[in-house]
This record gives sequence, C-alpha cells and structure tokens, in this order.
Amino acid sequence: MTLMDRFLVPTDVADALAAAGFEPVAVAGAGWLAVASDGSERRLELHVVAAVADAGLTERARRMRALRHEHLPRVLDVVELSPGRTGLVVEHVDGLTLEQVRTARAPLADGEAATVAIPVAGALDALHRAGLAHGAVSGSSIVVRPDGRPMLTELRGALTGAADAEGDVRRLVSTVLAQMPDADVHLVADPAGAPGLREALTDLLTLPGLGADQVVDRCFEATEPAPVRLPDAGARASSALAAIARGHDPAAGASRRQRRRRRLRGRVLAATLTVAVLLGGGAVAWRHLDRPSSGAPAAPSDDPVRAAIELSSARTQIVRSGDAARLVDVEIADGPAHAADTRLLDGLGGATVDGLTVDVRDAWLVPDDGTRGGTTDVAVTAVMSAHSRVTDDGAVTAVPASPARTVVLGLRWTAQGWRVWDVVEQQ
Repeated sequence: MTLMDRFLVPTDVADALAAAGFEPVAVAGAGWLAVASDGSERRLELHVVAAVADAGLTERARRMRALRHEHLPRVLDVVELSPGRTGLVVEHVDGLTLEQVRTARAPLADGEAATVAIPVAGALDALHRAGLAHGAVSGSSIVVRPDGRPMLTELRGALTGAADAEGDVRRLVSTVLAQMPDADVHLVADPAGAPGLREALTDLLTLPGLGADQVVDRCFEATEPAPVRLPDAGARASSALAAIARGHDPAAGASRRQRRRRRLRGRVLAATLTVAVLLGGGAVAWRHLDRPSSGAPAAPSDDPVRAAIELSSARTQIVRSGDAARLVDVEIADGPAHAADTRLLDGLGGATVDGLTVDVRDAWLVPDDGTRGGTTDVAVTAVMSAHSRVTDDGAVTAVPASPARTVVLGLRWTAQGWRVWDVVEQQ
C-alpha cells in the first residue's frame, strides 16, 4: 500500500505518528491506519476524539490502557494531539466487519449468532467491570479476524464516557438480531418446535437492567455455538470462531452455564505497557495525558503495572552492577524480595554479570481477592537474555537465555513510590 499524501492527514496526527516511528497509510474507520517506518510492517490505528483532556478523560484513559481482553483491541496509548483533540492509539485488527459478513451471505443461523454474541458479551463485561462503557456496538464495530476471533472495536465512546453499560448490552442484542433471519427465515432451518435464539434475544430486550451475563446465558440455553461461514475466508477460520464461543471445555458433561461462568467470571487481565515496549522499543516523543510534558525525566509512575515494568528494568541494572546497596531503589528493605536479591548478589562472590538484559513481553494487574492487604500484585512475563558471569580472576561462565517466565510482583506504595515487597511464580 502506498503511503498517504501527508497533506491528507492532520498535522497533529502526522506529527504524533512520526514521533512514534509510524507513517499513516490509509483511513481506518474513525482514524488512520499507520505502519512502522522501520520496515517491520507493525501496524496500529490512531483515532481522533474531539474531547478536552480533563480529569475524567485522563482517568478513563488510564483504565483503557490497563484493560486486556482477548476480544478487545489493545489500547496502546491515549495522547493529547492538540487542544481539544485527543488521539486513541489502538492495535490494528484485520478482518471483516459483521456487516460485511452479512452482506456477502445469508443470515446467521442460531448457532452462528451465538458464536458472535458470547465473546462480544464477554468483552463488554470486561469493559463494564473496569468502569467503562463502549457506546458504539454495531455491525460495523464487531470485526471477525481471519483467525476466527470476533473483536469489539471502535473504542472512542469508552474514552469520552458518554455511554452506559446497559445500553451497550441492548445494542449488542439488537446488532445480533439484525444479522439473523426475519422475513427470510426459510433460509435457515431450526429444529422443529424448539424455541429459537431470535425469540430468546427478543425477550431479553424487554427486561430491565439487562447485563452481559444474561446474553451469554440465553445463548447457551437456546442453542449450541456453531461455526460462522465467513465469505472468502472459508472454513479455515470458521471452526476457530466456534471453538472460541464453546470455550474448549475439557470437563465431560459440564453444563453450558458452568462453561459460561468459567469464561465470563474468570480473571479479567488488565494490562498496560509503555508505548516503547508495545511498539517494539525506541524513544516515543508524543505527549501522554498522565505523564509530565516537560523535558525533565519522568517521575516513577503511580500506575502499578507500568511501575512493575520500570522496577524490573531497574533491578536488572542493579544485578549487573552487583551493588546490593541499590536494591532499596526497587525493593522494600527487609522484605522477602529484598532478602532474596541480597542473597543472590552475595552469592556472586564479587563476580559481575555481563550482557544481561530482560525483555518484558507482557504485564497485567492481578485482580485483588482481598487476601493481600496493602500489596498490589502485578504479573510480569519476561525473557532473560544470554549473558556471562565474570569472576575476579577473569574466568567467564556463559549463561544461556531463558524462556519466557511469568512471576507476580507484590508491590507496596511507599514515600518513594511503588516498591517490590515479594516475588512469586505465577500459578
């Protein structure tokens, strides 16, 4: 695809993308599709929201960056483009919208409609639990990826805060109904005498206080999820889409409701990483809504997930230096993590660590179950590079790179910001 003429893209958008190492290549719905200028073909979208960066928007931006769900595109960042214009930076989702699927084929059968509705209801549930609402659920905001996953895109409404949770669910039900047979019901054959999904969903619209879990319940009660026939993409993706709705439940004889509860009530993975990590490294110069805009170094983040990433990087530098006195810069003195790392550095016996780096691949907030008191748990998945251990007499011991490993950092807030209290392997 040829790059767009620069004059077609607003200057503030082009400047923000360029600062992050991306160039706009096409209009993408509510914004611009951009590709990395380093030749890696990494892609993202920047959507413009006409909104002032007040305290409410800044808080919603923080929650959106922290939210992770397999059927929502990842929000990479929210940036102030210019006065009154905010940029929502999200991962690019390839695929066909539900409207495009429906235009190219007959209406969805009951099982196909359930296969779309169940994961999207889960995505809405995750948004609502984070105190956000989508506000634009429609056939054009649900995208079916080539791998079969339905994704709920178009997140500008969540940033502005103008939507409500119940309205989201009602729009989802209405959208699914619009893809199902009505006058052309003869195109789809349902079991004789069995109540159809259309009737079940229509009945939901009469209920007050409609929630996402009710949509999931009704879908499983009315039908069994079935592969969606995707135009052109064919069977290679349809089976994957049905498997997503079924949830790959290994328990023989488990009820549909039990399967639904395991999916919808499972841990909501809330993740945020710095743009430098998400976009593959390098300096990112755009102004973030909740970060200092001056040229001075940024203070330690008050976001626990971002702090966990920063502390992981700082700990690596301390291990390389072998200076145990610096551990208090990342850990609480006399805490379990501090004691373990002190023993680690003492065990080096004066040897130094050369070439060690840690690549953080993912990080997310672990939901609080009420048992950790003032400790906030953040899971971090990282890969340790190959490195060397060099003793005082010059002997070198090569240490191979490690596979990806996930640990949970227990963080506590101190006068100096977040510090690590303990570290455990993720179960």
